[in-house]
Amino acid sequence: MISIDRTLLGADYSGDVLERHQKYAQEAGQLDIIVFTKKGFKKKEFGQNLKVHPTNSKNKINYILDAFEIAKRIYWPDKYDLIVCQDPFLTGLAGWFVKKRFKIPLLVHFHGDFWNNKYWLFEKGRWWFNWFFLLLSKFVVSGADGVRVVSSGIKDKLIKVGVPNKKIRVIPTPVNVEKFEKYDEKKVNKLRLKNKNHKTIINVGRKDPSKDYKTLYKTIELVYEDYKKLAFWQLGANISLTGKIKGDDNLILNSVKKIKQEDLINYYHASDVYVSSSCSESFGKVLVEAMASGLPVVATETTGSKEVIKDGVNGFLVPIGDSEALAKKVLYLLNNPDKAEEIAQAGKVMVKERFNQEKIIGKIVSFWKDLI
Repeated sequence: MISIDRTLLGADYSGDVLERHQKYAQEAGQLDIIVFTKKGFKKKEFGQNLKVHPTNSKNKINYILDAFEIAKRIYWPDKYDLIVCQDPFLTGLAGWFVKKRFKIPLLVHFHGDFWNNKYWLFEKGRWWFNWFFLLLSKFVVSGADGVRVVSSGIKDKLIKVGVPNKKIRVIPTPVNVEKFEKYDEKKVNKLRLKNKNHKTIINVGRKDPSKDYKTLYKTIELVYEDYKKLAFWQLGANISLTGKIKGDDNLILNSVKKIKQEDLINYYHASDVYVSSSCSESFGKVLVEAMASGLPVVATETTGSKEVIKDGVNGFLVPIGDSEALAKKVLYLLNNPDKAEEIAQAGKVMVKERFNQEKIIGKIVSFWKDLI
């Protein structure tokens, strides 16, 4: 594998990244992962069959060359059977060079919604960069033997511009669904008390324009106009909410930095509704996590959320950028606890059936075998 995920090397670790890749390694027999890094990282070995190699590059320009050199060193004693790249951009280009050198299959992942996506393409401050990456991704995909996408909406976009259907497989990100059912009752109760037992809305996501926090803040304001015992948590973006959301002292606002997954689970269970205001998402992993934790969810109609939510059955979908529609659905859930519980249970059943980690990992490994 060629990756940009430095959490595999112990940097800023959170989530289940290492756990998933250890399972991949068990299935594969041997898995070597090359990670784009600047200097300062050490090679990691996890048991006999998983090794993580940092490029330790002088600068970003050297990532591809350094990854290629490491791939050559790994190949000669072990002669690996497949190259898997995390994205269709620089890791994909590095994989393309390795494929050409050793004549082995190349699988490229689309974890993001890049093609025919105006929100990504015209992202403020990055549009010129994203246009270049779009062209690069089309070159890489044309030379790949397989493309894994995380939602059917992304597959449809690729097929429309000529990528063969047989080349693409829809396989979402694995989520350890059962893990999100278990929580620390004492910590959950403590979090509830911190919010004075107000109804709590939660959002999880990094600081990124695609999350459209402006719409989210307006949504919280609108909900608070009609529902006064309200608290709001934003986890992961490390944004100060002071001055961004209008309200009086009875509106409880909390922003939490990136946290470990076991702590995140407690926050889910101490909340009442999950809300996503994103304008662009490839797959709703946090929606799956929230549903697995027993929360009803409301989200904007991104490519990813439409893969996870069936509107009115296991959650609600509203137009992108529509804070009034988001607020209306949140208020409906807060004012109708029986319906909220019904939707939450439907979500819990659905994620167990569709996004079970073992089942998804099995599909990923099956794709590998087919390409080999």
